Amino acid sequence: MRWLFIGSAALFLFLPSSALFHETVEHGHWNELRGLTPNTTHHASHPKKASPPLVIDTFKDSRHNDLGFWHGSGENLSVQHGPGFIRLVPTDPDQNFHTQFDSNVCYSLTPWHNEYLHVIFEGTDQYSISFNQHNDECNPKRSPFPGISDSVQAERYVVHPATETYGEDDDWDDDGEDDDDDEDNIDADAWKKKHKHRKSRGGRRKHPKGKTHDELPNGHRELYIPLSHFNIDFNRVVSVSFHGFYTREAITLHRVEIVPDVPTPSQENNHYRLPGKLPTGRLVLRCSRPNSFAFGIDDGQPQFSQRIMRILDEEDVRVTFFVVGAGLRDRSSNFTEFYKEMLKKGHQVALHSNTHPKMESLRTLREIDDEILQAVQIFKDQLNIQSSYFRPPFGTVGARLRQELARHIPNPYIVNWSVDVEDWLWANTSTPEKQLEAFFRGVDRGGNLAVMHYLNPTTIGYLPEFIRHVKNAGYRIMRIDQCLEDVSAPPL
Repeated sequence: MRWLFIGSAALFLFLPSSALFHETVEHGHWNELRGLTPNTTHHASHPKKASPPLVIDTFKDSRHNDLGFWHGSGENLSVQHGPGFIRLVPTDPDQNFHTQFDSNVCYSLTPWHNEYLHVIFEGTDQYSISFNQHNDECNPKRSPFPGISDSVQAERYVVHPATETYGEDDDWDDDGEDDDDDEDNIDADAWKKKHKHRKSRGGRRKHPKGKTHDELPNGHRELYIPLSHFNIDFNRVVSVSFHGFYTREAITLHRVEIVPDVPTPSQENNHYRLPGKLPTGRLVLRCSRPNSFAFGIDDGQPQFSQRIMRILDEEDVRVTFFVVGAGLRDRSSNFTEFYKEMLKKGHQVALHSNTHPKMESLRTLREIDDEILQAVQIFKDQLNIQSSYFRPPFGTVGARLRQELARHIPNPYIVNWSVDVEDWLWANTSTPEKQLEAFFRGVDRGGNLAVMHYLNPTTIGYLPEFIRHVKNAGYRIMRIDQCLEDVSAPPL
């Protein structure tokens, strides 16, 4: 897997079996061009907001949405297309489905920024929804593409009809903020119950014209998310995506649009109130300091640690190590002493979970919290440091992980990458030199934040070539906190 993000048949019984098209949708590609020249200096020209909804996707076509641009899946997500719907059957949180606003230019959604994403769907609500931002050049041939994203947890925004009952104490907060009580032991179902009635600041407006909640076909559900809950540059939007699934239950999407209003609270919709925006960690894919480059080095083998240290000393560069807590607990690995030495030499040591699971796939928030808190504690106990930098195992990022990191770590940086050495793919093959090709390709496309491991001697053997290539390209190599111009980072 690399950085891109994501079941039962009984959910579709409202449709006659003859209406289902058992057609597997061909996987499109982010770089599908539509006869346009990439615009690296201007935003695309789009009509100003009118009162009707901006309809993004009603899934009438298996390859293109209502805006005329690509929609499709990634990471081998199983997808089936039918008349006016798309069915996603996830098996992994990295799987994803994107529907694009554009691919070659930056689409501006600023006229709609005060409106709401409206999704009509069936099945599970246990997934993330993201708005994805284009890169700085608005060019799909440059890295990273897409740029950054911001995610919310879908189930917090679902409208629950009156037939769904909750306990008498399930009230909403009048101030629009979440309670300050301890939520460490809240699982996913309890989270939905606790937060379903949160109210955002501001007044309530009438339901959008069209179908009311009562008129939705049997089995259909809907959610509303303020676009203001997505912290991206809405002048540079590239897509909306569904990902970060923490269940294998299917979801069927029927409609994705932006609407000016949300339902008026009523008995029929359990007095629906929008939840407040939860704090989330900042996702990072590239350095911001001009002419900087950073290596983020993940898990390693103890027998290669001294070799890594020697190379970094000889090349006189500083890097960031992302360290799994369990390795520090294993005294036979000697990792604690190794990373203490790295800290003395000026390298950054940052968090990489406790046991390295795909954290967004964990069923409960308690499990996610445990991975975070145990890693934080072992850093304090063994290394006597605190870190606000976290690399998610496998690069898997969804709304729950981002929210829980923000609960436990002040202003966390969630660090993925824009250059992938692809050692996970090539290191143990007959063509390990493809690691060099992958690295050079990533740098040539404009990436400046790398991911690699010291798990294999071939990867370590190529590290001096990686470093020299970057230096020859005119970059200055530094720690990740330095390349992000973090005021708390040590001076260069």
